[in-house]
Amino acid sequence: MQVCELPKGTTSVDQIKPGVIIDNIFSQKGKFGMYGSPTDVRVKKIGSSTSDNNTAIYQASFTTLTPAMRESDRRAFISASIVGDGLFLLVTSSTSTRFTKLESSLKDVAISFSAIPAPVSNMNRRK
Repeated sequence: MQVCELPKGTTSVDQIKPGVIIDNIFSQKGKFGMYGSPTDVRVKKIGSSTSDNNTAIYQASFTTLTPAMRESDRRAFISASIVGDGLFLLVTSSTSTRFTKLESSLKDVAISFSAIPAPVSNMNRRK
């Protein structure tokens, strides 16, 4: 899970460009950038939001470095959902060699993701 600031002017997940995903997940500060920014990053949108689930699904392939500084080819499904001014990104990934076997399960997890606002409460309100 990665949370980032929603790009200005974005009101729907259908407006989120793959570049936003790349800048947040695949940068050095992102989920896979601990040992350097991933290379050969390709992201494409494969699913749109529906009326009851405001989530978009992306598929990605990339090469990242392991702690032993070896290259690892990976594939992922990424769910993007908007809550308030935040973009919530759930990443389900595996190595490219294992991805074919796990693809159905990883995609099911990505499709099931949704983020919703916290309930409004009068308790603990600070003014």
